[in-house]
Parts: sequence; structure tokens; C-alpha cells
Amino acid sequence: MAEDRGTDLPTRPSLLLRLRDPQDRESWKTFVDVYGPLVFGHCRRRGLRQEDAEDATQEVFTRIGAAIRTFEYQPDLGRFRDWLGTMTRNEVNRFLKKSKDGIHGRGGTDSDCVLEGIEARREETLWEAEFNEHLLRTAMARSRPHFDEQTWRGFEMVWKESRPATEVARVLDRTIDWVYVAKSRVLKRLTEEVRELADDTALLAFLPTTAQRH
Repeated sequence: MAEDRGTDLPTRPSLLLRLRDPQDRESWKTFVDVYGPLVFGHCRRRGLRQEDAEDATQEVFTRIGAAIRTFEYQPDLGRFRDWLGTMTRNEVNRFLKKSKDGIHGRGGTDSDCVLEGIEARREETLWEAEFNEHLLRTAMARSRPHFDEQTWRGFEMVWKESRPATEVARVLDRTIDWVYVAKSRVLKRLTEEVRELADDTALLAFLPTTAQRH
């Protein structure tokens, strides 16, 4: 059984800031482990073959590695998710264009440009949904080992399954106050994980909104 120490996460600079230190290889590994599957999955969903998706993902992280040393993260001017999404989409489009040109040759019409613009906006929306889902799932996976089974189950029942606290207390043979405390402790941990991984205020705002008492 895991030790219930979910709120003991020490305050650390965000992962994005730690990446600026070229000696911090652990943070870079964490960054690749967290965001590599997201980028690769997006490449595959856009239609790239596995080997092309692997190459595109590698190129995205090569570009990030070159840019991150001077990256000034200012959420009020632009979110990290948008920066990563733009880099990923650009790389995917480069592979798709190369494939398309190889088959059909070069050229295009005004209507093609309009359709490309519509598709770009659609991809931005889909990327944001993918980013939110992936980051929240990752934060939950990183949080899970820090709570005992019953605390985590209480959180899932109230927050994920939207079951009333009275029902959860009855099923787990706990008090209603215990249920609220369990949910609060896990949400606090999730918030800290999200803040460390992405410093993403949009997703941070999502957590308490979804976690209102039932």
C-alpha cells in the first residue's frame, strides 16, 4: 500500500524553467518522457507513418533543445501548449507536404489555401484537447503512488465518477468530511504536478472548477 503523503510535493521551479540548465539532464529526460508520447501520438493521428512520426518527434525535440536555453516563458503572452503545438504541427506539415509533393508535384489553388486555413484551426482545437487530456492523465499517473488505495478510490468516485459524497462515504465506510479531505488532498497534488510540468494556468483553472462539492 502506498504511503499517503500526497501533499508533500516540495515547491520546485517549473519543468520549463529547469530545462534552461544544460546540465540538468534529469529534467530533460522527464520532459521527453512526458511530452514525447503526446507529440508522437499527434503525428500518428495526423497520418504520418510510424517511422516518419518518430523522425518528426525527434526533430521537434531537437528544435526545442536548441530554443529552450533562451526561452522566456510568459503565460500572458503565449502558452507553452501553443508553442509546442505549433512546432509539432509545423513538423507534421513538413512531412505531409514532402509526401504530397512527391506524389502530385508542386502547385496549389486559392481554394486549397482556404481549406488549409480551416484545417489549421481545426488542428489547433484538437491539439488543445489532446494536450489537456494527456497532461491531466500524466499528472494523475505521477500523483497516484503518493496515496493509499482508499484515498485514491474516494477521489475517483467523487471527482471522476461524479458520485455524491454521501454515497462514497457509505461505500468506503468513511465520514463525509473524510471524503472531502481525500478529494482535496489529491486535487492539491494534481495541481502541483500540472504546475510543475507545464505551468499551464488554463488547465490549473480546470481542476477546481470540475471539483466542486456534490
